[in-house]
Amino acid sequence: MAGFRIRIDQDYLKFSSAHFLLFANGECERLHGHNYRAWVELEGSLEPNDYVFDFITVKPLMKQICDRLDHRVLLPTENADLRIEKGDSVIGAAYFDKQYRFPTADVLLLPIHNTSAELLARYICGELKQEIKARFGGRNLSRIKVGVQESFGQEAAYEDVF
Repeated sequence: MAGFRIRIDQDYLKFSSAHFLLFANGECERLHGHNYRAWVELEGSLEPNDYVFDFITVKPLMKQICDRLDHRVLLPTENADLRIEKGDSVIGAAYFDKQYRFPTADVLLLPIHNTSAELLARYICGELKQEIKARFGGRNLSRIKVGVQESFGQEAAYEDVF
């Protein structure tokens, strides 16, 4: 299928975060971090100015999302086996026999099942899609794709329709 697409993959679309993956057998990875990079592709028909979407408009939206994830411990809220207790100054998380306590300001609770690169890509994609629709309508857009690279040569992507 023929069509137009833009891709934004800037050096500043990055975030450094800590996480651990949860496994169905009750095991989980050790707490560790990545220096993630993100990118976005938007596909659609040309606007009257002969572009799919203005690069200058998308870049700060994507950067804001990355900034919210930056220097945080990412915890998924959609996993029934991860019990999260929110306090005023501390967030506790327990996964079977493992227990964690983090300063509240250092944690970002995400509405996802796990903090895999795949689900982080879906989360970022949803946040960006929502922002674009709310601010600009996105009426000429047909698809959005977001990628999250957790290390060089190791990335996941999520694609959705507009």
